Amino acid sequence: MSEIKQVLVDQKTRLERKFEKEKIIERDVPNLKKYLSQPNVLAILGVRRCGKSTLAEMLLRGENFGYVNFDDDRLAGIKVEDLHKLEKAIYELFGEVEYFLFDEIHNVYGWELFVNRLREEGKRIIITGSNSKMLSGELATALTGRHISFTLFPFSFSEYLRFKGVKIEKVKNTFTTLSEGVIKRELENYMRVGGFPEVLKISEDFIFSIFSDIVYKDVVQRLKIKRIELFKSFTVNIVKYFSNEVSLSRLSRTLKISNNTVEEWFNGLVNAYVIITSERFTSKPREGMTSPKKVYVIDPGFISSIALDNSKGRIMENLVALQLSRMGEKLFYVKGNNYEVDFLVKDTAIQVTYASGKDEIPKREIEGLNKIKVKKKIVITWDYEDEIKEIKFVPIWKFLLNTQEYFNG
Repeated sequence: MSEIKQVLVDQKTRLERKFEKEKIIERDVPNLKKYLSQPNVLAILGVRRCGKSTLAEMLLRGENFGYVNFDDDRLAGIKVEDLHKLEKAIYELFGEVEYFLFDEIHNVYGWELFVNRLREEGKRIIITGSNSKMLSGELATALTGRHISFTLFPFSFSEYLRFKGVKIEKVKNTFTTLSEGVIKRELENYMRVGGFPEVLKISEDFIFSIFSDIVYKDVVQRLKIKRIELFKSFTVNIVKYFSNEVSLSRLSRTLKISNNTVEEWFNGLVNAYVIITSERFTSKPREGMTSPKKVYVIDPGFISSIALDNSKGRIMENLVALQLSRMGEKLFYVKGNNYEVDFLVKDTAIQVTYASGKDEIPKREIEGLNKIKVKKKIVITWDYEDEIKEIKFVPIWKFLLNTQEYFNG
């Protein structure tokens, strides 16, 4: 028991020191603490090292809470029947706590029953996890209707600006010329380094290390992959497909891997939040399910360091996909005879193109929008703004900073 107590003290001290020594910003998230107003389980999910435990700690500031990080190697191999020992140690160290924060508790098979018991005893619980399937297994039925899930991403562009201390000046709701220049310069940087907190705090050299850590811990170990070098090649190939359709059968032939393995590896990357996908929108559900998915990478820093690609148009499209996903939208694309639409979200169709003037916008972008019947049509550009025949042309920096504005009304 003394060893367990030492681990718990070390972990909580480290978490609290982060707030004393590191720069912490408010995240652009809804009021999550309201979900803890009654005994409930709040699950904060998302890619590893995007700031989940920091956000959870912010929600519990000022409260006496028990904290366990199950990613600690000193707790490796812990079984569900041992969790009561951790619970007892927490009470002995911190008193009769009302709140619990469990990081990466999905590492313990059967954890749901333990958490549900605490909830039934009136405890308020936050769990974090880096796998989207942690609440979809058979045991998770114990928490059905008793938990709220929220997905956190690496810093958005607005959070990135906040972290960098960039102050945006507006006059009558219009950005000043000086602010526009600063925003565009910072957007170029953001497209290169991305929004992982550690990268911005320390160095962009950490990007590859973070990527490797995520892939190894959340895909290789979880799926028990043996052919690690082949899996690395597969992963790099997938990242290089960003903002494009990916044919898993073609990858299967190219890498000489079975279709089942390719599908398992691909889903592993999705479940670990390394990539997000967009499905083809069609009136025939079966056709949509069998059509290739478009792939987007969870952070632009991965694109520059793994894909080694600086194609601005494709990176812009990737940023838009991430922003829509932050809003909780399911992504669809449209593909017809000789036309495509990058995103179809509710009643809004969106095209993304790297253009700074009207004449630089390819005709196919407009033709694609005119082929479908929707309430709103938007073309996201690099730096061109206008409204022509019910189509809004919006610079990407404005879209990223005021996304909700373009979906209201």
